[in-house]
Amino acid sequence: MIVNKQVSSLLIGSSLLIAILLVILPLPPWALLYWPNFLVITVLFWVLMQPLSFGLGMAWCCGLLIDVLHGTPLGQHGLAMAVAAYLVLKLREILWFSVYWQQALFLLPVFGIHEFVLFWIDGVIGHDIEPLHRWLPVCTNTVIWPACALCLERFAERDVRY
Repeated sequence: MIVNKQVSSLLIGSSLLIAILLVILPLPPWALLYWPNFLVITVLFWVLMQPLSFGLGMAWCCGLLIDVLHGTPLGQHGLAMAVAAYLVLKLREILWFSVYWQQALFLLPVFGIHEFVLFWIDGVIGHDIEPLHRWLPVCTNTVIWPACALCLERFAERDVRY
């Protein structure tokens, strides 16, 4: 486990870049319905594993970047990402000692709250999104969390600085 070990900022930055590319990847409409939000998964992984170097401020900045890329109201994704990161920091002790599939179950409500914040802000500004497009990625995020977390941890273990 890479908790409390120093990981290079190059690895964190490159994993975030890959996640951003996966988020803005043009997909057919049927695939968008099931496509998970890789940036949320990656940000929450780094908040969980490297809380001192990647915290709420970095989560907020990643959300602001998504706002700029998608053209959504500035701060919408930033707020949702910061709320999700805060919840992960509060659940950190439980998540550290859980296996990946158990982490996914603990993170299901966190993914749901992230989407609820986006849903709430969209409702305030009058932007209507079909409920299936909003809530199905919560399930896919939960399902792929174990694979993504394992992959990120394997790359990080090669890069750990003692």
